[in-house]
Amino acid sequence: MRGWRGWGLILLLVAGEAAAEPIHIGTTFSDRQCRYLQVNAKKTLKEILKTKFDLMRLAAYWDELEPRDGVYDFSSLDWQIAQTASAQVPIVLSVGMKAPRWPEYFIPTWLLKRLRLRKGTDVSQHAELRQRTLRFIEAVVRRYRDEEMIRYWQVENEPLDRTGPGYWWISPAFVKQEVELVRRLDPRGRPILITTVTYPNPLLRRFMYLFMRHDTIDEAFRLGDIIGVNVYPVVGHRWFSKKSYYWTTPGERATYLASILKRPTRGGKPVWVTELQAEPWEPDQLVYTAREPPPTGDPAIARQGVRELRALGIDTVLLWGAEYWQFRQSRHQDAHWWDAVHLLLQQAQPVAPVR
Repeated sequence: MRGWRGWGLILLLVAGEAAAEPIHIGTTFSDRQCRYLQVNAKKTLKEILKTKFDLMRLAAYWDELEPRDGVYDFSSLDWQIAQTASAQVPIVLSVGMKAPRWPEYFIPTWLLKRLRLRKGTDVSQHAELRQRTLRFIEAVVRRYRDEEMIRYWQVENEPLDRTGPGYWWISPAFVKQEVELVRRLDPRGRPILITTVTYPNPLLRRFMYLFMRHDTIDEAFRLGDIIGVNVYPVVGHRWFSKKSYYWTTPGERATYLASILKRPTRGGKPVWVTELQAEPWEPDQLVYTAREPPPTGDPAIARQGVRELRALGIDTVLLWGAEYWQFRQSRHQDAHWWDAVHLLLQQAQPVAPVR
């Protein structure tokens, strides 16, 4: 649905925004992204926690936590969880071989060297990787399952999608095995979140689906208790030597996301937006670091996104880019992003705590 039909839908949705359910606004924190941006990770997390988000997503990076075969170092993640729990912010903990942020897969070097994974392959076909991944997940869940402020487990990050420099993916059968392991290990029966890539831009969606072997959205509904999708109103790509930007209209986004919410496979399961664009996505750049604001880096994009998602009835949205906001402030003395996020949270209706 495009043109007037798409705009008509979004106008109807926004007109009903006042009657929409309250919205939980959270974010994701990555110490690895802080190191890439050369900002202090501990200071950044403390700044995020002062902002009083409703939910925090943290990641168990396998290559950091098991730097040598069978030798674990949980000190960094222990600190992140302790700080977040002390601030009384509910936690989503991501576990598995994939986690938020580039390069997507965080398989330890000591293991990766001997696996020799081919490009574009289902990495869960490798028996040793399956075994090691399950062992790692068990170690993480056993360590943190008694932490009250961990309210959700996220099993892998966008596991069913071809992502990262190797365009690898994980089979639904193995993700199911991982989910079952977490359920067995967790006496509290916390909900399990499965995330997947989405493409609101119709042209980009048609192009990317040429490379997909399965419907990742339907499979995510079948595997998890909650599905998490990402929403990027504008993304940049470089094709050969040319920069391209893929913009979407409010109508295109509303129509596409409404179709996800209406899928029969949903089965009444909640849909979260686990990545709402709140940082630039420029062609050929992991993160945009120049002083000048880029086309894809405007806080208005995030503000508009929250309004649209709330109107659709999505009640949990995680802003993607907290490390970048701190980078802008510390490197360029630019508090524009932080100011925008604080205002966005102030304008959100009070909500009951995430359980």
